[in-house]
Amino acid sequence: AEWLHLNAAEVTRADEVLAARLSDPKNFGEHTCTALCEEILGIVQQSIGAEGGEGAGSSSVLLLGEAGSGKTHAVEWCLERLRASRPSLVVLRAYGYRYGTDAECVRHLASQVAGQLPDAPRGNASFEQTMEWLRQILNNRFQQASAVVIVLDRFEHFCSRARQTLLYNLFDIAQEVGVQLSIIGMSEKMDVMGMLEKRIKSRFSMRRLHSFLPTTMGGLVKVLMSKLRIPGGIGFSSPFCVAFNRFCEEAIRAKAGMWQHHLEIGRPPTWFLWQCIPVAALLHDAAAAAAKGAEDLADLAIARPPPSKRPRLGASAPGFLPSASGDEARALLLCGLSETEHVVLLALFRLKDRGVGATLSRVLHEIKLLHEGGGLVASFGEDRYCAAFDRLEQMRFVEIVGQASGDIPERYLPCGSWAHRIYAAFVVDLEKSSSGTSLPWNPLRALPQKVQQWAERQRH
Repeated sequence: AEWLHLNAAEVTRADEVLAARLSDPKNFGEHTCTALCEEILGIVQQSIGAEGGEGAGSSSVLLLGEAGSGKTHAVEWCLERLRASRPSLVVLRAYGYRYGTDAECVRHLASQVAGQLPDAPRGNASFEQTMEWLRQILNNRFQQASAVVIVLDRFEHFCSRARQTLLYNLFDIAQEVGVQLSIIGMSEKMDVMGMLEKRIKSRFSMRRLHSFLPTTMGGLVKVLMSKLRIPGGIGFSSPFCVAFNRFCEEAIRAKAGMWQHHLEIGRPPTWFLWQCIPVAALLHDAAAAAAKGAEDLADLAIARPPPSKRPRLGASAPGFLPSASGDEARALLLCGLSETEHVVLLALFRLKDRGVGATLSRVLHEIKLLHEGGGLVASFGEDRYCAAFDRLEQMRFVEIVGQASGDIPERYLPCGSWAHRIYAAFVVDLEKSSSGTSLPWNPLRALPQKVQQWAERQRH
């Protein structure tokens, strides 16, 4: 408790650093299961040829595991190291649940190597015409590349297509253009291999690997500390970093009794992570429990005052940021959201404010209209905003209602934003800025003027 009181300002600053890190989509950090990562890397290197050497032919790896078990993290760890050793590596990504047809997926893959696609076939073109167009684009692009990695997320959706023609053609194209290809599939369905056609199984080898959710407190602590640990050399003294990390780990371990049930029912690490932020509150609870000799932190859930020197985010705002830990955690994460993520949440806000049912498809259309209106430097990129939507869903800012099926892709399912009330207050505050009664903290003010006007226009 004394250390926390003396270092209250530094702990608050550490919270801000962690918020920015956790909200950065490119910051995956080190994976806690290095054996899994190295095995994936070894398979891909064998296929494409390590260090520019000859590969062993087209090969692939299928990574199976529950949601939140670290599949994406492991793949990104692998790709980061491949790019470091092979700058000419081409990485293409496809997300099975986003496409209504195979042609939509083909267009998305082509856009990653050809930009805006001015010569794209019309929407009513046949699948064969679209594949031939993709073949020509990839022939030109792959001549400059020594290796290609294709990442297929939600692999089961590609296997559910009629005759799996898209998967078969992707392998065929890579063999024709003469580059080394490796496909990395990710799926939550353990029996997805049984869905593959024999003609694909017979031509391409596929290794199956598994990632697992932590089932013990020790494993969970290892995962959480990989996200919350403050390293030296980023503006904090070495003694502070050592003490902060030690107290943080002790505070997490002290929750073992409260969290055991959630571990047993298979909660993902992200669920536990959001219980740990702001870290100042986590450390205060642990210090208070230690001072009272409490063994169960649940007794403090009713009233857990923050340290006296820790400023509350939005404390002077008009009642839209209550002191409940869930809202406080969301407010902290809002500090580190990217411009793309703010735009997605604003699109959801606009749709709900008009009384229109929101889906990912409608959100993308709303954002596309914003870009078509001009005034923004970056061009509209559907993939960029879909990735932002996924990140917001993982952070519990966005929720999809229902589950995608073979007939209804996930992009057409109803969705909603848990941050609607907060963003309504932000938008109202933008309108009041001229009267001098603005909030002390509003992340929308850092967005381009065009986006701010887009948000305000909804209210008129």
